[in-house]
Amino acid sequence: MPGPLPHLPPDGTLLVLRGSSGSGKSTIARAVHRHFDHGRSALIAQDNIRRTVLREPDTPGAFTIELIELIATTCLPHRQLVIVEGILDADRYGPMLETLTTRARRALFYAWDLTFEQTLTRHAQRPQATEFGETEMRSWYHGWQPLPFVTETRIDHTWTQNATIDRILDDLHEPEHQDQPASS
Repeated sequence: MPGPLPHLPPDGTLLVLRGSSGSGKSTIARAVHRHFDHGRSALIAQDNIRRTVLREPDTPGAFTIELIELIATTCLPHRQLVIVEGILDADRYGPMLETLTTRARRALFYAWDLTFEQTLTRHAQRPQATEFGETEMRSWYHGWQPLPFVTETRIDHTWTQNATIDRILDDLHEPEHQDQPASS
């Protein structure tokens, strides 16, 4: 795994990790966040905002969307890296994510593309497996949902946790021109 990234400039980089529940994106987000010294990154987890802070359902127009945008927009000028992580359904969260890309110096997007069965198998290994099961997972599952305004790195079942973390950290080292939004 690459070492710390002391050379990142102080004007915000946006890192978005999207995918179905149980795909592994939260684990990856926490690992990338821990890689940085305190005060060098902010982790904005959709589940934390929606389920813990607001205790609201994930519905179109939910306040969660606005609050994630507000937190990220506030953090971008003050942090080197702002990580936004969650299911982040393309229809509901896409416009907000597109706005955030315009407010960041650079933006990196990664999306998990797993079958429902693969997410269910991964979910069985998590502590949350006792909190909710197949029925809830099925209602949250959206499959592959590419965003039209950016190219996302597609993470499938063959990617290990370490390989995914290494790829993200390597991509953060890449020159800025590699990360410009492009149509897919």
